[in-house]
Amino acid sequence: MASTYTYPENYIAWFIKGNHLAIVTTKGKTAGTTHSQLGQYKPIDEAVTNGLLIHYYGEPNAVSAITDTPDVDNVFHSSIIDYVKSRLYQDRAGLATDGNIAGVSLNLSQVHERKWIEATKKHGANKRDKTGGTRMIRLPDFT
Repeated sequence: MASTYTYPENYIAWFIKGNHLAIVTTKGKTAGTTHSQLGQYKPIDEAVTNGLLIHYYGEPNAVSAITDTPDVDNVFHSSIIDYVKSRLYQDRAGLATDGNIAGVSLNLSQVHERKWIEATKKHGANKRDKTGGTRMIRLPDFT
């Protein structure tokens, strides 16, 4: 689509608050209407004819309680469990007074660590960000 913005990255910004999408600009129709200070935005003055596609990466919410669900892609949930099990078995081996219990715990720790590394290599190559991939918002054509 044709645009009056030569370098839109210098003038256009967007943000999401709740379920609302805002597309704003610092550029005005005349030189006098341009906001020059950072954070002084006004609504965009461009027309959108065939929809809008925005790519973004988000930070996950922190897990602060045992009942929280990790804010990552579902393919990583089982690998997170394997990582935690690996560390728990490692701790158990360190605290065990019986050599047999320590040996079994270390073996189980290594089994879960290998499963975690395998899952991370398998799914992590395509999903390097913390949310498991690109998130997109597509707005339909309102005309």
